Amino acid sequence: MADQLDRLIVVRPTRGDGEPCYLLALFENAGRPIPTALVEWEQWVDRWCGEYRTLTGKTDIVEVNLGSAIYLFDRAAERVVLAYGTSSEQLHGRDANRMRAFPDGNVGVRRVMGSNAFLADRGHFLGHASGGVLDMNLFPHRRELNRGWSAEGRIFREMERFVAANRGVFFYHRPIYDDDSWIPSQLEYGVLVEDDGWWGGLFQNK
Repeated sequence: MADQLDRLIVVRPTRGDGEPCYLLALFENAGRPIPTALVEWEQWVDRWCGEYRTLTGKTDIVEVNLGSAIYLFDRAAERVVLAYGTSSEQLHGRDANRMRAFPDGNVGVRRVMGSNAFLADRGHFLGHASGGVLDMNLFPHRRELNRGWSAEGRIFREMERFVAANRGVFFYHRPIYDDDSWIPSQLEYGVLVEDDGWWGGLFQNK
């Protein structure tokens, strides 16, 4: 029970009485019922939070509801634990100035990884073309993966394009860390296709 309470600290808006998670609001926004494939979604999230906590130790995970997207954010480590939502129209045009003002992930990558550093983009956990925002949605994303320049990258980009082209589709992005930085070692990306089948991939980001 303590594990569940640790992540049930909520940032805007508060949950309604008896509402187990934000899926209901997500799919009401999308104009359709919650797919049966997501009946155990809350248990999945609990398990992922437990795995993250085992690796990290002390955590302070909050849920942030932005309407069409939910972020689980560890305030102790200042990094995203999970992002999920339903694909929507772009919420705003690309703000190039704001993007440039965001910390350059390459600085952190070089500091953490030294001679093993890779070129990183300011990647989006939830794609901009699918309604993703800036700020906590950004992370150091291996450039060839983010831009589709590698075999893994081509698959990753194909999945992102599918999500962007199919409004209302449910998808999630889970970073997996192997240290205390905000640089994911791996990225688990999952898309619910036609509400009954998962299309997923595990991608190397380091």
